[in-house]
Amino acid sequence: MKSYTLSLTNEQLEELKQFYHNYQQKVNQPYLSFVAVHNDVRINAFTSGKVVLQGEEINSELVTIKSYLNIKNYSAIGSDEVGTGDVFGPVVVCTVYTSVDDLDFLESLNVRDSKTIKNKDIIRLGPIIAKRLTHSLVILSPEKYNETFKDGYNLNKIKALLHNHMIIKTTSKVNETVPVILDQFCLPNHYFNYLKDEKLVYRDIEFHTKAESIHLSVAAASIIARYAFLAKMHTLSKELGISLKLGAGKEVDEQLKEIVSEKGTAILPKIAKMNYKNITKMNLR
Repeated sequence: MKSYTLSLTNEQLEELKQFYHNYQQKVNQPYLSFVAVHNDVRINAFTSGKVVLQGEEINSELVTIKSYLNIKNYSAIGSDEVGTGDVFGPVVVCTVYTSVDDLDFLESLNVRDSKTIKNKDIIRLGPIIAKRLTHSLVILSPEKYNETFKDGYNLNKIKALLHNHMIIKTTSKVNETVPVILDQFCLPNHYFNYLKDEKLVYRDIEFHTKAESIHLSVAAASIIARYAFLAKMHTLSKELGISLKLGAGKEVDEQLKEIVSEKGTAILPKIAKMNYKNITKMNLR
């Protein structure tokens, strides 16, 4: 069964509720605005404004909703990063240009935020999307990350520098001026302050939290970045002879102890972000 998520304003949600008035089902849950079934597609509308379509054929229903609410597709450049929640592996930033035709293509693939997609699907979708869309990608290895951090940079400054570089690179590949949307990780004034020493800074940026729900270009960027991250993790694991864990939980703590015991501490800067608490609390010497 396919699913697709839309984010609507309160006004749009009320309009949609009226549109599906004759197809609604009885629900008694405080966080649900309404549930409807139309053309074998289930429409779950939440009071938060999130609307989830579920069914085997959801594209026609999505087109119907967009048409009724007068939601216009538009070209844009989206930028996102992955790897910042993982002790092991690189930080990856990807910036993607999507035309209106690309948006239809992404919707047909049920593209959404990479954090909600299983890794096996990321591995399937990543190359397909990367081949189709104009994009720029940078992979900051753990070694390079640790060198940069020693130079006095914090994580947000590192991300700002990488995003700025990729946004400039991608806009140079596109012949039209389109909105640039960044998944917000810090306040805009802080973002530009991190870039104060850069010669070239792209300033016409729309900052949004949960930007993947604002435009699919950001979701596409997150998928390509996640694919590149997983590929690098696979390479590092193969070189190390240990399947490195994702995230920063207790399993990672246990694996760190195992790696130090078997390989010593010298290997860590090559595979891990040394400023993360999982490592700093180990009191390595």
